[in-house]
Amino acid sequence: MTSCSSEAVQNRGRLRRLVRNGALGLSALALTGTLLSVPSGAQADPPLTVEEAKAQVAQLETEAAAIDQEFVGVKQKLTQSKTQLKRKRTDVKTQTKKVERLRLQAGQVALAQFQNRQLDAAAKLLLSEDSDDFLSQISTVEKVSQNQNSSLQDYQEEQANLADLERATETDTAQLKKERAELNKLRTTSEDKIAESKTVLAKLTEEERQRIAAEEKKAREEARAAAERAKTATQSRSQSNSKSRSNSKSQSNSTSNSTSGSTSSGSGKGSTALAFAKSQLGKPYQFASAGPNSYDCSGLTYAAWKTQGVSLPRTSQTQYGAGRSVSKSELQPGDLVFYYGGISHVGLYAGNGQIIHSPRPGKSVEYASLDSMPFAGARRPG
Repeated sequence: MTSCSSEAVQNRGRLRRLVRNGALGLSALALTGTLLSVPSGAQADPPLTVEEAKAQVAQLETEAAAIDQEFVGVKQKLTQSKTQLKRKRTDVKTQTKKVERLRLQAGQVALAQFQNRQLDAAAKLLLSEDSDDFLSQISTVEKVSQNQNSSLQDYQEEQANLADLERATETDTAQLKKERAELNKLRTTSEDKIAESKTVLAKLTEEERQRIAAEEKKAREEARAAAERAKTATQSRSQSNSKSRSNSKSQSNSTSNSTSGSTSSGSGKGSTALAFAKSQLGKPYQFASAGPNSYDCSGLTYAAWKTQGVSLPRTSQTQYGAGRSVSKSELQPGDLVFYYGGISHVGLYAGNGQIIHSPRPGKSVEYASLDSMPFAGARRPG
C-alpha cells in the first residue's frame, strides 16, 4: 500500500514538471489525470442494462434507415445526372459537327470576297466590256458579301452555343463525381451504424439478447392480432352495410351513385395496396431495395401502390408530397403514414391503429402500432 502511494506521488510530481515545461497538452493532461484518479481494476463504463442496449440499438438502426433514404435520393439524382450528361455529350458532338460545317462555309464566302476586293466598283466598270454583265457581277458580289455576313454570324452564334454546352458538360461531370462521393459516404456511414449496433448487442449476455428478441416478437404478434381484428370488423360492417343498402336500394340509389364513387375507388386501391404489403410480411429489410425479395421502408410503399398503377416517388421525403394530406382520425387502409421530424420513415396504415412497414436493418416487413414512432403526418395516394 505504501509503495503504491509513493508511486502515485512520484507520478504527480513528474506530471507537474511536464506541465510547467510545456511538454504536455491539455487533452493528455486530462487523460492522465483521469487515469491517476481511477483505482486499479475499475471499469470506465458501467455495463448496459437490457433496456439501454435495446434503446441504443433501435436508435442506431433507425439512423441507418434514415441514411438509407438519403442514399436512395442521391442515387436517383446520380442516375438523372448520368442521363443528362450522356445527352449533353451527344449534343456537344452534334454541335461540334455543325460548327465545323459553318466554319467551312464562312471560310469559302470570305475567300470569294477576298478574290474580288482588289478593284473598286468604278474601276471594274471602266474595264468591263459589257456593262450589263458587270452590273450582274456587282449584284453577285453584294449577295456574296451578305452571305458572308450571315454565315459569319451563324458561325459565331453556334460556336457560342457549343462553348455553353461544353461548360455545362464540365459542370455536370463535376456534379456526377460529387454525387458518387456522397453516395459512398452515406453507405459507409450506414454500415458504421449497423456495426455499432452489433457491438452494443455483443455487450449483452445471450440470455439478455434472447429477451430482447422475445419482446420484439411479442410486439409484432400483438400488432398483427390487432390488425386482423380490424379486418374482421371491417368485413362485418361491410356485410351489414350491404344488407342495409339492399333494404333501402330505391331510396339511396341516386345518392350512392353521386357520392360514393371516388371514396370506394380510393378505399379499393388502398385496400389492395395494403393486401400487397401483407403478402410481403416477413421479407427482410434491405438497403435501397424496392422488392421483390426485400425492401426498405419507402421501397415497400412504392411497390404496394405500384400494383394500383400509382407511381409514387422513391423516398419517404418525396412520398410525403404524394396524394392528399389526411389526419390520424381520417386514416384508411393503405394510407401512407410518415414518422420522425425529417420524414425518414414511412409505412402503410393497416387499420385498428396498426401499420405495416419495413422497419430498419436487421428487421423484416412486419406490423407495428401506429404510435410506435413519432408521427409526422399521413397522405392518401391515388
